Amino acid sequence: MREILLTLAAFALAAPAHARTWTVGAPPADFAVLAEAVATAAPGDVIRVGSGVYHGDLVLDKTLAIIGEGEARLVGTGRGTVITIHAGGSEVRGLTIERSGTGLTNAMDAAIHVMSDGNHIVGNRMRHVFYGVVVANATGNEIAGNEIDGLSDRPFGQRGDGIYLYRAPENTVSRNRIRDQRDAIYLQYAPRCHVRDNVVSDARYGLHDMFSDDTTIAGNTFTGSSAGANIMNSRRITLAGNQFLQNRGASGVGLTLKDSDGSTIRGNRIAGNPRGLLLDGSSSNQFVDNEFVANDTAVRLFSSAERNVFTGNQFVDNWSDLVLSGTSPSTRWSANGRGNYWSRYRGFDFDGDGIGDAPHAPLGAFEKLEGANPAARIYLRSPAATGLEMAARLGALAGAATQDDRPLVLRAEPGHGGGNRLAHPLAAAAWLTMLAAAAVVLIRGTNPC
Repeated sequence: MREILLTLAAFALAAPAHARTWTVGAPPADFAVLAEAVATAAPGDVIRVGSGVYHGDLVLDKTLAIIGEGEARLVGTGRGTVITIHAGGSEVRGLTIERSGTGLTNAMDAAIHVMSDGNHIVGNRMRHVFYGVVVANATGNEIAGNEIDGLSDRPFGQRGDGIYLYRAPENTVSRNRIRDQRDAIYLQYAPRCHVRDNVVSDARYGLHDMFSDDTTIAGNTFTGSSAGANIMNSRRITLAGNQFLQNRGASGVGLTLKDSDGSTIRGNRIAGNPRGLLLDGSSSNQFVDNEFVANDTAVRLFSSAERNVFTGNQFVDNWSDLVLSGTSPSTRWSANGRGNYWSRYRGFDFDGDGIGDAPHAPLGAFEKLEGANPAARIYLRSPAATGLEMAARLGALAGAATQDDRPLVLRAEPGHGGGNRLAHPLAAAAWLTMLAAAAVVLIRGTNPC
């Protein structure tokens, strides 16, 4: 008890004894100029900024809360960062922030640069800025509910990042809307961060994660970028409930794992990308209950990716479900008796247990050729490719080293088409009876006797 009382007393002494709220705006506000309010306020004070346009760059070297009310616009000088936060525990909320530098004199020109712990950057709009928010050598910060628009008139190489965390562990990035940046969210040496419920579009990488272990990336939407997310040199990442949609830029991939191991990728939707998932040098990852829908190639797997497991995933209406470069005998396509759903599966489920009675080979005959010769892709929809696939189905090209031995015959979500839905043995028998009857009719029709 004595220790608790001492802690409470120390906290009370550290807190400002007479925190004050200042107002900025038209009379009768306390200040007409925001910078003057920042200079006058004491640590712990709150500055409420009314509608209007305010000019200049700010440096917070004491703990302050700056709260925009109405249409409060802060226009920087265009020669650096608009708001630099040195003092921990500060808050910037509800401002429209414009005109940072453009990286010509300072590579980190940003709307807000955070250099301390425990700050809250919430509900701001950052327009036509080089970097949006930079957090460097700091922890426990919240960057949430902001809208960040980059320099859309420049090529990606001349833009900054939307939210950049550098040597910044255990920060939270949530509910932001980011577009037209180089990397919308970039984590570099930033372990144990949480990236949740952000909406990202029109970036080079929607998310870029390097050397940032134990990070959770959940509920985000990455769309219309060159690459939805690029996870590199990171361990034990959790990717759950994200959407990687229509990322068709130069890289053309929904999700890439490069030299990243021991991660869990669960319940994501990967749809409409040239390549849905690219695995290179990444091992011992678990892919569970994801949807791969209408991608040109659902999974591009390099031989350097080993001991990965796919179970409960849905592969629906992709041009190719799998392209394999080299061999990957250690990849498993089922776990604990549960494989994946394949809309191309043509087997049956006679015992009605929801598992196909015959294995499924996700690697088609043409995809085998493409793995060794990517240029062959242009012939994917040609008559030659169709003939090759037919020959393989008839057994001319036998031997499927890569196969799902427990394919699912029903999709997880009701009401979706594709695949074999004959889950009941009587239904399967009825289907076979109908096929046999059709065959008899054809035989009789061609036999004059």
